[in-house]
Formats: sequence, structure tokens, C-alpha cells
Amino acid sequence: MKELSSVSNPVVKAAAELKQKKYRTEQQAFLVEGLRAVEDAVKYGTVKQLFVLQENKVTSMRQAAVVEQAALAGAELYAVTEQVMKKIADTETPQSLTAVVAKTSAALDELASAGGTVLVLDRIGDPGNLGTMIRSADAAGISGVILLAGCTDVFAPKAVRATMGSLLHLPVAEGVSEADFIKWAQQSGYELLVTCLANASSLYETDLQGRVAVVIGSEAEGVSESLLAAADKKVFIPMEGRAESLNAAVAAGIVMFECLRQRLAGKGKL
Repeated sequence: MKELSSVSNPVVKAAAELKQKKYRTEQQAFLVEGLRAVEDAVKYGTVKQLFVLQENKVTSMRQAAVVEQAALAGAELYAVTEQVMKKIADTETPQSLTAVVAKTSAALDELASAGGTVLVLDRIGDPGNLGTMIRSADAAGISGVILLAGCTDVFAPKAVRATMGSLLHLPVAEGVSEADFIKWAQQSGYELLVTCLANASSLYETDLQGRVAVVIGSEAEGVSESLLAAADKKVFIPMEGRAESLNAAVAAGIVMFECLRQRLAGKGKL
């Protein structure tokens, strides 16, 4: 394991640049921080570099195993000082492991072959919301996620952290145009389900089984007009109380878990 103590080292500078989208695109890589997330990155992704805080005196067996597995997979290993780790990591108080991981993006055909329910995000702007929705999709058994053009970068550090590792093992297609998505959905036999208020049915009175593409619109504007026009089903989430609306990530979670509930009920598991 090589030692790095200078924040001016080219390896350190290149890793630190990954906090910016421009360099993530250039290097086709992104940052993953923390033991649990790095563990998933080693298991499901391609770790190019692994930075280990050398001042961490207590190394768990779990961390040692992750480092060993990363080395066996061909990752470059670096022991770094706290100053260097702070330079690389996006968090104020960096954890003991930070990895540079190769970017991957799923193809729409891959999602079609999996079938089931897919989550489609339309111009989601907050990376925390985006990451949370991917994490919820993973938990709800969604087969894949489609990020339409205009969504914030899913590989931004805040979004990656919010996925809690789900980004690394759930197929995610990014930068898909509305037209390409609608054409794909129609050809692949997906029903487009959008959340809105006008001419919509209650979520709990709508059949959500089979191939369903759940479309969640932007935090500020909701689902676009063209997606509304293409929708096969429009639903609203019944609410009581005085709140006028729900956070986009919360709404997405409610819809996805209703899809799961109906799927389990259909299999006699409820």
C-alpha cells in the first residue's frame, strides 16, 4: 500500500476533482465514502482506487476484509493522512475509507428484460431527494430507475451518500430523453403511471401490477406536460390534514410501496 501525505500529489488532486461533475464525466468515475458504501462498491462495482486513513488506529476485521478484497480485484491502495482524506472526501468529517469507483449506466433494454416496476424521475433537482428515491426503489423491489434528461447528477457525492449503496446494485439509466423513454415504454409494454391531481384516481384504487413505469415529477413543477399527455394512468395520493403537498421522495416511496403491496398480495404473501 503506497503512502500519500501531500495534498498536491496528482493522484490526490485527481480524486478530489471528482467532487465536480465536469471531472466525473472526464474520468468516468465517482467517489464513494465510508465502510458500508465502499463494501458495496467492492462487491458490486469496479473500485479503481481505495484511500485508507492511516491514522485510524483501530481497524476492524470488516474493514481489513474490504481492503483485501479491493486489492484482489485490482484496486490501487493508498494509505493517506487525515489532511489528504479531507482533501479527497466531500464530507466535513471524512470516514476511514474513500474509493474512486468507475461509473456505469444501465441500458433501457436491460431494464425491459427485467420486467416489473421501474421508477422514472423527471427533472429531480435535489441530490438528496434523488438518492433517497433510489434507495427506496431498491427497498421496494423496483427493477430499475430511469433518470430523464434534466435530473441532477446521480453520481454527485450527496446523491451517492443518500442512496446508501443502492446505486451500486440497482440498474440506473441516466440522461434519457422524454421521447426516447415514451417510445421505449410503449414498445416494451409498460404502462405509464404519473402522480398528479387533475383527472386522477386514488392510488389505492388503481391496479399497479404488471409492467408499470412510475413517473415522479420535479419538486417545483411536477410531471411535464408531454409525460402527462402520454400517461396511461394518473393517480393522486389521498391525504388528510392541512399539508398541500408531499416531498417528491416521500411521494415516490408511497407509490412504490403500494406497488410492492399489490405485488405481494397478488402472490398471496399478504
